[in-house]
Amino acid sequence: MDKYFAKIKEYLAMDTEISYEEFAGFYADFMENLNKNFQDLDRDALIKGRFICSILQANSLDRSKRKTSVAKRYKKMAEKSGFWTGAIKHRLLKEGMTAIEIDKADQALHESI
Repeated sequence: MDKYFAKIKEYLAMDTEISYEEFAGFYADFMENLNKNFQDLDRDALIKGRFICSILQANSLDRSKRKTSVAKRYKKMAEKSGFWTGAIKHRLLKEGMTAIEIDKADQALHESI
């Protein structure tokens, strides 16, 4: 998860927007990793994964509103990222974290960027 977190931090620090191909590549690789390893992720990895999903969701939703040939693909990415954001939160809650603790952990990640 750390490599995806480092990459998302790099993207967030950029002044320019990455191409659809790069965005979709990162998204697909991250989602594949999340699908394969979700059950084995520890709390720290889940928190980072949720953060990455929320960033992907916000960015793909914004891009889906543009009149482009890939707008529908971005919309699907936003929906799937939103699903995973919720699924990770649900698991963290089941494992004993409170909603406030999850929000604080998310805020700490935002502040670290």
